Amino acid sequence: MLELPLSAVSGEDNKTFLAKLYELYGAAVLYTADQLLNDRQSAEDVLQDTFVKIIPLLERLRELDPDERKGYLIQTAKHVSYDKLRKIKREKKAAEKQFEAAKAYELDLAGGYDADTLYKAVAQLDERERYVIYARFEAELSYGAVALQLGVSEANARQIMSRALKKLRGIMKGE
Repeated sequence: MLELPLSAVSGEDNKTFLAKLYELYGAAVLYTADQLLNDRQSAEDVLQDTFVKIIPLLERLRELDPDERKGYLIQTAKHVSYDKLRKIKREKKAAEKQFEAAKAYELDLAGGYDADTLYKAVAQLDERERYVIYARFEAELSYGAVALQLGVSEANARQIMSRALKKLRGIMKGE
């Protein structure tokens, strides 16, 4: 059994009530979160977060009938799960951006070049290539947004980026 956030609850009545809610509905909350997240560890986090979230609402929950309580807890678990999914998505997107930026700038790190040298090398690229480098790594625009700005397909924007990075590597290596 998971630990309840009882330390955040004041009063024995509230602690007992929260423990009873957990006993009655904890499995349903866990099941709901697990179905939405497909990850047991994240679902267990949502279970805990759901019960922490309802602590300020214990008095109001006492007034509800058991079916309404269960519905409220399930709905809260869904909202917490969706928040968790958004957070995971944001973290994944940020990690992908960091990876792309590291990949793009690895040419300056691998060669021991400073930022000034890198920017001088970027200045040697044609206007579209400079724009794609700037838009992706400085402005953090998606390939879709870059493609719209250039009036090309997303695949073409990726290809321009690839060529620009290849040229930059060559310039940085003195080729």
